[in-house]
Parts: sequence; structure tokens; C-alpha cells
Amino acid sequence: MPALAAGASSTGSVTVTVPVTTPLGTYFLLACADDLGVVTEQNEANNCQAGTTTVLVGRPDLVETTLINPPATAVRGSSFRANDTAANVGSFGAAASTTRYYLSLDTVKDAVDRLLTGTRPVPALAVGATSNGTVTVMVPSTTPLGAYFLLACADDMKAVAEQNENNNCRASTTQVQIVP
Repeated sequence: MPALAAGASSTGSVTVTVPVTTPLGTYFLLACADDLGVVTEQNEANNCQAGTTTVLVGRPDLVETTLINPPATAVRGSSFRANDTAANVGSFGAAASTTRYYLSLDTVKDAVDRLLTGTRPVPALAVGATSNGTVTVMVPSTTPLGAYFLLACADDMKAVAEQNENNNCRASTTQVQIVP
């Protein structure tokens, strides 16, 4: 800002960047003259003006809204078709991502789940948009015999910074029995 004579003003515009560490929420934008306190002033307490509208700081949030149940049985090393719907339930558009599929002994993804071969690309999704698709997944030949839930996990490779990174997976309601 240039030096200002008594009663003078300066007007301008600038592009600002919201730091990625800013907590999600609704904010007023403040413009603060002499914010670093370089100029000694008669009143140091009147330098900021708030905008009249708010700014939403948010992110996309990708979730699986539907997952078709797997077949009742599958042979190790065989394949079956998985059908799911990914949705962006966040407050901003989401970039393209990938849905991956797992076999799980329970309905929650963890380190012991078995990643299946086969992924589904999900295009960029606007707020509220969905993407439905079917992909052929292969059961690893080393999968232990037993009953497993099928998990579909949106943005499983973490390509999109999301509002909630812990709600991306959906489990089938029935299990698939893996047989020799």
C-alpha cells in the first residue's frame, strides 16, 4: 500500500489462498490495514473491516452409497462382477479418483483385508453427483477359505483431499464364501 496523506484512501484487489491447514467451516473475510503495525497510529484498534458475506472452507467427500452383494460362492483365483455407486457428499467438487475392492472378514476396512484385482475409475464429481459402474474383480488364489464381506472403497488411493477420509468404504450386506 502506498503512503497516504490525511483523509486519503487506497483501493485494490488481491487473490488470496486459504491455507490447507485451515479448519473446515464458515468464515468472514477480514481486510486489515497496517496489519503488521508498521505505522504508528492514533487508533490501532480500528484497522480491520469484515466482509458482509461468509466464505465456506470445505472439501469434497467421496462415499459409496450402494454396493450390489457378491455371489454366494467364489473359487480362489476366479472372478466376479462388482457394482457400486460412488457419490460426492461434500461441499466442493471432487477430482477423478479410483474405487478399489476388498474381501473382509468384517464390515470395516483394515490391514488384514484382501485387495481384489480390479479397480473402477470414477470421473470428477460435482457436489451431489454420483458415478455408478461395474467392474470384474479377481479373488487372489492365496485367499484363505471362508466367508467374506465385499468392500467397495471410494478414492481408495487418496487422490482427493476429503472432508472425511474415514467414510469411503461400504460393505456388502451378504457374504461370499471362498471355496477351493
